Amino acid sequence: MKLLGKILLYAVFCALFAAPARAQQTLVIATNHYPPYVTANDENSFLIDLFDEIGPKMDVRFEFRFYPWKRCEQEVSNTTAWGAIPYRKTPERQKAFLFSDALYLADSHFFAYRADGQKPDITFDSLADLRPYRIGGIQGYYYEPWFKDAGLDVEYAHSEEQNFRRLQLGRIDLFSTATTLGWYMIEKLFPPEEVAKFYTLKKPLVQGDGLFLMTSKDYPQTHILLEKFNKALATIKADGTYARLVHKHGLVLTF
Repeated sequence: MKLLGKILLYAVFCALFAAPARAQQTLVIATNHYPPYVTANDENSFLIDLFDEIGPKMDVRFEFRFYPWKRCEQEVSNTTAWGAIPYRKTPERQKAFLFSDALYLADSHFFAYRADGQKPDITFDSLADLRPYRIGGIQGYYYEPWFKDAGLDVEYAHSEEQNFRRLQLGRIDLFSTATTLGWYMIEKLFPPEEVAKFYTLKKPLVQGDGLFLMTSKDYPQTHILLEKFNKALATIKADGTYARLVHKHGLVLTF
């Protein structure tokens, strides 16, 4: 009995003083359908794949929630989400949020469509030069204040798909989005004979600009988390993992 008593006492001691296992932290990321960078199908999402590699190096788990773009920004402002992807830096956003190192570098062009197959180049030195044209846009995108300041005639919609369909129907004249994304969507939405009638203006709206993780300045320990995130991202870029994911998703290595 003495031996049994010692065993039981030892078991109680271990139960009382053993350190509880630390639960892995979950970080919510707000996003929207933005192929091939983000889609609801994880297997076709470059950035979700990238975050799956970053998470273990940070010892966190990422949870992705899909919202309209304006709601994504609001979720970060409210600290309901740690961050939102993919976002471009603007002076207005940099006053309110923090940004990671670049997740990807992506040009954005204006897309145009001509039913007769002709592709006249529309030139502009400043955005104000595009005032004669009907511009398509998406609510919550970085260019909203730019277009407003330039006095452009803009009709906003909720998605790239809506804008490309309006462009093809002649309801708008121009629509700007990330160039890779634009061609991806056009080839998904239209038959080859229609795809051939789309084109981009030669001058980009933005060139070599980054897509970033945007985080709240008020989220608990956000500076520490962002530092860990950037360190993990740098490791993945250095060890070849980043290049593998870029090629897997048919993108161009820009770093």
